[in-house]
Amino acid sequence: MKHPVIASVARMIRDGDAQEAETALVAVADKEGDLVLAQVIEAMPPRDLVAILREHDSSRSSVVGELITPERFVAAVAMEAKYNDPTHDALRGMINMVIFREDDPDSFIEALGRSEAGLLALVDYFSDRHEELESFFQHGTFSHIDEEPAVVPEDDRDLADAEMGSSFRQPKDNLEEVQDRDWRELAWRLRCEHYETFAELLRIMRARARRAAAIVAPPVAAKSSDSDADPDDKEESFL
Repeated sequence: MKHPVIASVARMIRDGDAQEAETALVAVADKEGDLVLAQVIEAMPPRDLVAILREHDSSRSSVVGELITPERFVAAVAMEAKYNDPTHDALRGMINMVIFREDDPDSFIEALGRSEAGLLALVDYFSDRHEELESFFQHGTFSHIDEEPAVVPEDDRDLADAEMGSSFRQPKDNLEEVQDRDWRELAWRLRCEHYETFAELLRIMRARARRAAAIVAPPVAAKSSDSDADPDDKEESFL
């Protein structure tokens, strides 16, 4: 679809005015209806979509967040990674705003889980919550987080035995107890409604944690005893 607002929005974003760009999109909805605006959003480059979503106040609704499709949203979060934001605050705001909008969140979660970029976005979303995710997985409740630190297992065999309905590590918290429209609710939905994505998320986070631990504490080589040392080396050191 070609619509003059697409070029106008791109120009506004290049000028650093993402809020004005969203206002221009709202005007399209007011004059031509949500269906036309949905078609405009579908035709917009992901870089422009993510620029608007990153700057939007996640505590209120966004016209882009309300009308964006799951596939376009995945393209936007893939583009968001190029911002190299170590805090991932904007990413969390984007994901919360879109996934927890009034209609069905499952299609967005499924779209994220189907793509490598989407999975990595979820890893970044939970980047400072790995211990909480492990605790929820291992104990079935978020209330256990402060009682006993979670330990990253040496392998991932436990993930293969804990699908919903199995007898191993089933969640105890229900959705009503964690429905905060934030990371707890997303973690619960992943664990209880999208387990394959949850398991892959934990695999990636565990692999990163193990690599980080290996860098911080490399294995110490065992010291050779005097009896194992080369006789010539012993004599040289003595002299």
